Amino acid sequence: MKGYALCRPAGAGRRAHGRVTGNERGVVVIIVMILIATLTLLAVAANRNMVTDIGIASNHLGATQAFYAAEGGAEYAFNKLSQELMKLYPNTASITPPAMSGYAFQTASYIAAVGGNVQIPATGDFDGLTAIVQKYRITSRATESKSSAVGIVTIEVSDQLIPIFQFGIFYNNNLEIFPGANMTFSGGTDGTKGRIHSNNDIYLGESGSTRSLTINSKITSAGDISRNRLDGGATDHNVYISDGAGSTPALDIDSSNTTWAAQSQTTWKGRVKTAANGIHSLNVPLPTGGQPIDILGQGDGSMYSKSGLKILNGAATDKDGTAVELRYYDATYKNADGSLKIDPGGTAALNKNPLTTGSVYDYREQKTMNTYDLDMAKLQGNAGAMAKLNDPPAGGDPGILYISSTDATKSVRLQNGGTLPTNGLTVATNNPVYVQGDYNTANNPAAILGDAVTVLSSAWSNSYNSGTSISSRTANATTVNAAFMVGNRNTSGTDYSGGAENLIRFLENWSGKNFNYGGSLVCLWESQQATKKWPGTGTVYNPPNRIWTYGIDLNKLPPGTPRVRYVQRLGWRQISN
Repeated sequence: MKGYALCRPAGAGRRAHGRVTGNERGVVVIIVMILIATLTLLAVAANRNMVTDIGIASNHLGATQAFYAAEGGAEYAFNKLSQELMKLYPNTASITPPAMSGYAFQTASYIAAVGGNVQIPATGDFDGLTAIVQKYRITSRATESKSSAVGIVTIEVSDQLIPIFQFGIFYNNNLEIFPGANMTFSGGTDGTKGRIHSNNDIYLGESGSTRSLTINSKITSAGDISRNRLDGGATDHNVYISDGAGSTPALDIDSSNTTWAAQSQTTWKGRVKTAANGIHSLNVPLPTGGQPIDILGQGDGSMYSKSGLKILNGAATDKDGTAVELRYYDATYKNADGSLKIDPGGTAALNKNPLTTGSVYDYREQKTMNTYDLDMAKLQGNAGAMAKLNDPPAGGDPGILYISSTDATKSVRLQNGGTLPTNGLTVATNNPVYVQGDYNTANNPAAILGDAVTVLSSAWSNSYNSGTSISSRTANATTVNAAFMVGNRNTSGTDYSGGAENLIRFLENWSGKNFNYGGSLVCLWESQQATKKWPGTGTVYNPPNRIWTYGIDLNKLPPGTPRVRYVQRLGWRQISN
């Protein structure tokens, strides 16, 4: 066998090592296909994950951006709401969402009042006053355009309004009431509103055993309540104060009595309080700095700065200082289409002029007072002037008229004011004011702010002079509905101030006649121009039967009502969509 060689085809060994058999080739193909499929699936999964991640990231970005847009819309609304609420009658419906590229805001329920307004005790600097509170909810819903992601943010807001005309009578100094005729003061229809308050002492009494003073409202003093006169004069004590439960117990004790703190609460059921009962001095809600009387001036925060129509030294201007024509054409000079007829008299057609000049002999001041006479009916007939009146500067209220003269001998007389605009009218001046005849009989929102105020009945005659006796100056029954913020002359020594009963001054014989007053009396300063002391009765005037009521609707305050406003953010939250 040695040397013997196995016989096989040439190259057989090479084929076994150099070639893949058919079966082997099939296995390789399958493995490759499996690998390709696996890699494909991995690639698809990776791509899907990447797409999902991108989608998630995109959605998250869209949601984040929508949230920030909604937050921006909510802050925008809060700032706009805060500005709008500085107005006496805010129009929150006028506030719409901001325009923001790439986002759409839902306008419905953007700003909505939550419930009605409620009255609550004010806190902080105005502790002891009443705040009128209205809550709002801001709902800012923003949709991001690309992703349709939605962001929702809400802010809860509290609007607190503290007006000064919430009092029936408010004195910053001693408050005295000693009427020489029957007087009734009521705190609204139910006696629960319009309290009487003094930041100092209160003196109550009556000057005659057959007369009485009846108070049907709460009464508070940061000092004492006394049954004696500050000037030392004699008085009777026919003073009756309602207990709110149907009885009017007599004021037969005062806070000088050691049992006052407890007995007063038992007698009047908590409606009569002094410092002994925890009453303290109240800050008045005046937005101006300096002295309260500055509100009658022409500086920042004054009524002048807030008025749409100003009359200075007889010339009228609007908020921008542009001249306003007070005269206007009588309807008889107009055609049916409103165009003017040919006027042969030139400017004679301009015969409707609400502002003229006149004079009043003031028996208290003992001199003739030259007046700017403002016919309220004719003023309301001048559409152009009324449009200016209702277009105030920023921070003002529609319906404020400021009238003044640099001539110290000038005063303002308001005539034909029985009917006033439904939306209200406030007249402010640093001069003395005379109101002649009925004023605002429908009790629309109205106020008069001035150095002093004197009411003349419709029977008053311009012919009255220094020689006209009181017996010849008989008054007619008169009705006045307006808040008054005016000055007086404080009691000094034996000189009686005239009391709150004479904060509204008189010059006629009112004996047996009724003077019906509805409003709010606020006295924060002494008069600077009408400065003569109270003269007593019998020569200057005889007192009317005073039937006075707190007549202010806190939901319809007079234009320019001195007030403070707190707009408070109560809460913020994001809402998941």
